[in-house]
Amino acid sequence: MTTALNEGDSRQTAVPTGIAASPLLAPWAESPSTVRSYLSLIRELAVTSFKLKYAGSVLGYIWSLIKPLMLFGMMYLIFAAFLLKGRTSSAENFPVELLVAIVLWTFFADATTTALASIAGNGDMIRKAYFPRWILVVASTMSAAMTLIVNAVLIFVLGLLFHWYQVGWQSLLLIPLLLELYVLSLGIGMLLAALYVYYRDLGHIWEILLQLLFYLSAIIFPFSLLSPQLQGLAAMNPVAQIIEDARRAVVSSAIPWSTDLLGRRLVVPLVLVIGALGVGIWSFQVLSKRFGERL
Repeated sequence: MTTALNEGDSRQTAVPTGIAASPLLAPWAESPSTVRSYLSLIRELAVTSFKLKYAGSVLGYIWSLIKPLMLFGMMYLIFAAFLLKGRTSSAENFPVELLVAIVLWTFFADATTTALASIAGNGDMIRKAYFPRWILVVASTMSAAMTLIVNAVLIFVLGLLFHWYQVGWQSLLLIPLLLELYVLSLGIGMLLAALYVYYRDLGHIWEILLQLLFYLSAIIFPFSLLSPQLQGLAAMNPVAQIIEDARRAVVSSAIPWSTDLLGRRLVVPLVLVIGALGVGIWSFQVLSKRFGERL
């Protein structure tokens, strides 16, 4: 049996009545049927969120393609001329490097922003059904991941049409890079979602921080335009490290991290990513105990 959520909306999402609000860190300790219920609910919520995001618009899902392309076109027209002056090799790869960076950044920004409001924006759902609250955060990030998949297909098609890259086995390294980006987004999203229930100003603060992080993540320009000292410093930013390594895997089919496999360019970002997930889970567990009082 299921309990319908968001009554009055024709697009309802159903929550199995047998799902209980089990501890966040031990979903795998549940019975197989309960785990399947978790996964089913996450899928339903993610798909519903993805559909509702573009509901009522004329272009619908096409907006998921138009938005990164518009940002790409604007950035390319503004920055390509003076950033790449006299740099023939950089100019040749700049379009795909910029597009890869924008698509990955768009996912990170969307995932963390939607996760931030995933608990506070679903007070009715939380009051009407008894289920693990962390499912809402995971579902919101999975919805953003669906948009990422659509945009990744766009890059693949454009790359083949314009011969932007050569597909090699190194391109498979994009898989762990995307997983790293998702884990980072989920960890930050867990923290933001828990804090936002208590501090609503956090939405505005995170919006400003995203703008700052955009310019600190080597999105507009590749690491090759920085001095060696700045390259090492910038690479400790997990978002910048993921974007740069994805560029290398896609554009040059080079093995990411090959120049500094066990140094700061890999170890520090990975530690920060794992730390972000740990802090996010811990803070969510602690703060979720009083969600009912705040929503």
